[in-house]
Amino acid sequence: MTVIERIREIEKNEGITRESLANKASMKYTRLSGLMGGRGQIRIDDIEAIAKAFPQYKHWLVFGEELPVCGQISPMNKNVSKAKNQKTYKTELKNG
Repeated sequence: MTVIERIREIEKNEGITRESLANKASMKYTRLSGLMGGRGQIRIDDIEAIAKAFPQYKHWLVFGEELPVCGQISPMNKNVSKAKNQKTYKTELKNG
Protein backbone atom coordinates (compact mmCIF):
# COMPACT_ATOMS: atom_id res chain seq x y z
CA MET A 1 0.00 0.00 0.00
CA THR A 2 1.38 3.40 -0.96
CA VAL A 3 1.25 6.54 1.16
CA ILE A 4 -1.52 7.88 -1.09
CA GLU A 5 -3.53 4.68 -0.56
CA ARG A 6 -3.00 5.03 3.19
CA ILE A 7 -4.31 8.61 3.04
CA ARG A 8 -7.40 7.27 1.26
CA GLU A 9 -7.84 4.77 4.10
CA ILE A 10 -7.72 7.63 6.61
CA GLU A 11 -10.43 9.47 4.67
CA LYS A 12 -12.58 6.36 4.41
CA ASN A 13 -12.22 5.12 7.99
CA GLU A 14 -12.48 8.56 9.57
CA GLY A 15 -15.53 9.26 7.43
CA ILE A 16 -14.21 12.62 6.27
CA THR A 17 -14.15 14.34 2.93
CA ARG A 18 -10.97 15.32 1.16
CA GLU A 19 -11.75 18.97 1.87
CA SER A 20 -12.17 18.18 5.56
CA LEU A 21 -8.86 16.28 5.58
CA ALA A 22 -7.12 19.22 3.89
CA ASN A 23 -8.53 21.60 6.50
CA LYS A 24 -7.62 19.36 9.42
CA ALA A 25 -4.07 18.96 8.06
CA SER A 26 -3.77 22.69 7.25
CA MET A 27 -3.10 21.84 3.60
CA LYS A 28 -4.43 23.53 0.50
CA TYR A 29 -7.29 21.49 -0.90
CA THR A 30 -5.93 21.86 -4.43
CA ARG A 31 -2.59 20.39 -3.31
CA LEU A 32 -4.17 17.41 -1.58
CA SER A 33 -6.65 16.82 -4.38
CA GLY A 34 -3.85 16.91 -6.97
CA LEU A 35 -1.79 14.39 -5.00
CA MET A 36 -4.75 12.07 -4.58
CA GLY A 37 -5.43 12.33 -8.30
CA GLY A 38 -1.87 11.31 -9.17
CA ARG A 39 -0.73 14.81 -10.08
CA GLY A 40 2.50 15.72 -8.36
CA GLN A 41 4.67 13.90 -5.89
CA ILE A 42 3.99 13.73 -2.19
CA ARG A 43 6.55 15.65 -0.15
CA ILE A 44 7.68 15.11 3.40
CA ASP A 45 5.85 18.26 4.52
CA ASP A 46 2.59 16.81 3.11
CA ILE A 47 3.10 13.63 5.14
CA GLU A 48 4.05 15.62 8.24
CA ALA A 49 0.90 17.75 7.95
CA ILE A 50 -1.36 14.69 7.77
CA ALA A 51 0.57 12.94 10.55
CA LYS A 52 0.16 16.01 12.76
CA ALA A 53 -3.60 15.96 12.14
CA PHE A 54 -3.78 12.22 12.91
CA PRO A 55 -0.89 11.46 15.29
CA GLN A 56 -2.22 7.98 16.10
CA TYR A 57 -1.61 7.00 12.45
CA LYS A 58 1.82 8.62 12.05
CA HIS A 59 3.93 5.45 12.00
CA TRP A 60 1.42 3.57 9.87
CA LEU A 61 1.16 6.47 7.41
CA VAL A 62 4.92 6.52 6.82
CA PHE A 63 5.85 2.85 7.14
CA GLY A 64 2.59 0.95 6.73
CA GLU A 65 3.14 -0.74 10.11
CA GLU A 66 1.30 -0.51 13.39
CA LEU A 67 2.89 -0.22 16.84
CA PRO A 68 -0.16 -0.63 19.09
CA VAL A 69 1.94 -0.70 22.27
CA CYS A 70 3.01 2.84 21.42
CA GLY A 71 -0.49 3.93 20.41
CA GLN A 72 0.39 3.82 16.71
CA ILE A 73 -2.46 2.14 14.86
CA SER A 74 -4.01 2.10 11.42
CA PRO A 75 -7.41 3.64 10.78
CA MET A 76 -8.73 0.18 9.90
CA ASN A 77 -8.01 -0.97 13.46
CA LYS A 78 -9.06 2.15 15.35
CA ASN A 79 -12.35 0.61 16.48
CA VAL A 80 -10.60 -2.60 17.53
CA SER A 81 -8.12 -0.61 19.63
CA LYS A 82 -10.89 1.54 21.10
CA ALA A 83 -12.96 -1.54 22.07
CA LYS A 84 -9.88 -3.23 23.55
CA ASN A 85 -9.03 -0.14 25.61
CA GLN A 86 -12.61 0.13 26.88
CA LYS A 87 -12.61 -3.56 27.82
CA THR A 88 -9.27 -3.16 29.65
CA TYR A 89 -10.55 -0.05 31.45
CA LYS A 90 -13.77 -1.82 32.51
CA THR A 91 -11.74 -4.80 33.76
CA GLU A 92 -9.46 -2.48 35.74
CA LEU A 93 -12.50 -0.77 37.29
CA LYS A 94 -14.07 -4.12 38.11
CA ASN A 95 -10.90 -5.48 39.71
CA GLY A 96 -10.32 -2.20 41.52
